[in-house]
Amino acid sequence: MIRTTQDDARENAQIKLFDLTPLQGRSNKYIPDATLIVDGTEHKIELKTSDVVKKQVSTARNLTLPKLDEYRKVHWVFSQYQKTEEGFEFTGEHYFARGSDLEPWLEKQKDKLLWGTKTYAGLGHWEQVQSLCEGQIDPTVIERLDNVLRKRAGLNDPKIGWATVKQLCTKIDPARPTEHLRELIANLTRIEGTTKKK
Repeated sequence: MIRTTQDDARENAQIKLFDLTPLQGRSNKYIPDATLIVDGTEHKIELKTSDVVKKQVSTARNLTLPKLDEYRKVHWVFSQYQKTEEGFEFTGEHYFARGSDLEPWLEKQKDKLLWGTKTYAGLGHWEQVQSLCEGQIDPTVIERLDNVLRKRAGLNDPKIGWATVKQLCTKIDPARPTEHLRELIANLTRIEGTTKKK
């Protein structure tokens, strides 16, 4: 399957390097970039790359609370690259994370969505306004406003710093990236299975 946006060449290179199965690419609904079957279980993978000079990872044009919830459910693979005359090449710095490993960063984004920034109000502020509107405005209008704000209001491409990636994630062995990624996922699956049994 061919992917068709600006960072597709890097994502395609990650898919090839880690021997992943690509998914359909961008849509209005969140879809991870690829899947990987380990021990008979399909795992969804979000792929991200970082320019060695910029030292940050782009996330999403409209990062909403529902998308944060989706991000928690997938595995992440981060790869650092440098630009070359031919395009780019990976530096050998690759990191793996479960969605829950990124919780500190995810919580910061949730806080911004709920309580806003210096310029914009957040969803927590909307809840305050919503309570004042009850009995004053048609309930169906309030419900529609709530849907717009909760499902569509988001952050414009908040970045994950490469230092945060290194701090929260596990480095993938560059000498055997395909095998090591599968080992990391298999180990997590075993640990999570043991935890659930207790």
